[in-house]
Amino acid sequence: MKQSILCTLALVLSIIFVTGCVREPAGQPLSEQPGGPAADSQDSAIRPGTDQQAAYFYLLARRYENKNKPDQALDALKKAMAKDPDSSFLKREFIIDLQNRKESEKALELAQQLAEKDPDNVENLLLLARLKKGNEKDLPELLEHILRLSPTDKETFLRLGKVYMDEEKTPQALSLFSRMVKAFPDYYVAHFYLGEVQLTSGQPEAALASFHKTIQLEPDLLEPRFRLIETYTDLGLQKNQSNILDVFHDILEMDPDNDRAMIELALFYYASQNFQKADEIFALLGQKAKENPSLVVTTAQILIPEKRYEDAVTVMSQFRKVAPANSNLNFFLGMAYEGLSNQEKAIEYYLKVTPDHPEYKKTILSIAFLYRDMDRIDEAVRFLEQHHRQSPTDIDITTYLASFYQEDNQHDTAIALLQTALKENPENTALMFKLGAVQDEAGQRQACIDTMKALILIDPEHASALNYLGYTYAEMGIHLDQALKFIQRALEIRPGDGYITDSLGWIYFKKQEYDKAVYYLEQAVALSEYETVIAAHLADVYVKTGDREKAVSLYKKALDNAREDQEKEIREIKEKLKHLETQE
Repeated sequence: MKQSILCTLALVLSIIFVTGCVREPAGQPLSEQPGGPAADSQDSAIRPGTDQQAAYFYLLARRYENKNKPDQALDALKKAMAKDPDSSFLKREFIIDLQNRKESEKALELAQQLAEKDPDNVENLLLLARLKKGNEKDLPELLEHILRLSPTDKETFLRLGKVYMDEEKTPQALSLFSRMVKAFPDYYVAHFYLGEVQLTSGQPEAALASFHKTIQLEPDLLEPRFRLIETYTDLGLQKNQSNILDVFHDILEMDPDNDRAMIELALFYYASQNFQKADEIFALLGQKAKENPSLVVTTAQILIPEKRYEDAVTVMSQFRKVAPANSNLNFFLGMAYEGLSNQEKAIEYYLKVTPDHPEYKKTILSIAFLYRDMDRIDEAVRFLEQHHRQSPTDIDITTYLASFYQEDNQHDTAIALLQTALKENPENTALMFKLGAVQDEAGQRQACIDTMKALILIDPEHASALNYLGYTYAEMGIHLDQALKFIQRALEIRPGDGYITDSLGWIYFKKQEYDKAVYYLEQAVALSEYETVIAAHLADVYVKTGDREKAVSLYKKALDNAREDQEKEIREIKEKLKHLETQE
């Protein structure tokens, strides 16, 4: 299947926001050294008297490593393993070296083999767990197995708890951190995360106790104090004012220049309708932001990732009283209003962002998309045309303007724009791919094929072009063997892509190899979460294989997930569904 060629621009901050559902207590590392038992001495070290040559080469490897000679270190480690091939310790060291050399797949493969050979070796299992990504399905089972073998391993407790929290498995996370607190009653991190999960599971009073315990164990921490403020606020701003103010004063006594505390305190007074005190703090912060622009970014970091858009508007608006022309303030105010779905206000502030701002082009493109989202496509086009005249060589503006022409059914204009840009940038694959896609939508199928072929000659690894050309051949019912090669290559380049997997299944459908078609299209449906066209493709195959009930179910699922702009697809699916339902 061809992927959508008009993508909604996702605004990003000029800073990197750290996201995730688990936050470390500020001021301390998340965890200490792994707390599991030491591995069996016969496994965890080179044993004097067992194989002196293996020990020699291992120590030589470490010397090379210390001298920053990784290739020689790896060769020496291989020689050590040859002298003592049964040593799990040496194998783990070798795997770690591979990981350090960015050979992650090979390292993971060898770690898996090592764990399978000795499934009760905790050190082997811990290494495997460290190499696995957090979204791998078998990771929780592996971590639970490690905990059964080594019930006092802090690292595994924390890793498993974070997996459960990321997957929103609150009961499992609550049970796990409760176990961890019992195992490590004096470990502040365990109490902090237990409080986090208790809060998520609707136990705010228990969470308060956990956060207080965290502070008792580690008095210098700030993060649990902020969590106390949030929890007291959730329990009722008015009845907990005294508690909230006590915590704020505690934080500011520890760190008088803590910007986060000052911002949150000002918002607290504002929400409590104590506008005099709020204005006093906002005035101080506004002046500080004028002298130190990084405070604006800090404010955005605190509020926008948490989707606290109304709070962001309040704070940024107060700052603007001191510095109304500050582009950063206007940029983040635009983001906040966009988060509140107030497109008019978002555009108003985005328009105040000056060309010297690092996110100026993203701001321009965001304005165009906001016009589009408000069904004001003509204004979006005129706005981008204006900026294209100002920056005629800007590839991004050219590409998005072509997309807007395409959406407005001005295909000839889009094609002319892209062809002009390609005269200046004849090997720009982004422009070529867009041109081919617009030509296809305009009914210029052969021109599309020629463009995609030219693109692949320039970049043989361009997965999207390979997929597009292969799928186009499949739709036309021509060159199916060549199309199959294109799609298989695209999937090698981008494995796990639902759209390319769909294309592969669709080619097998066209080749009447229905078992293979079902195999790949079922994968594609799962990968794409029942995207309309992909689900309809699988339903088409079920019709051919005689699985009428499955076909009907898939057609209905495809309709449920259809977008408003998929009128042609909706019409075709309804016709197919009607035909099936009228059959006996």
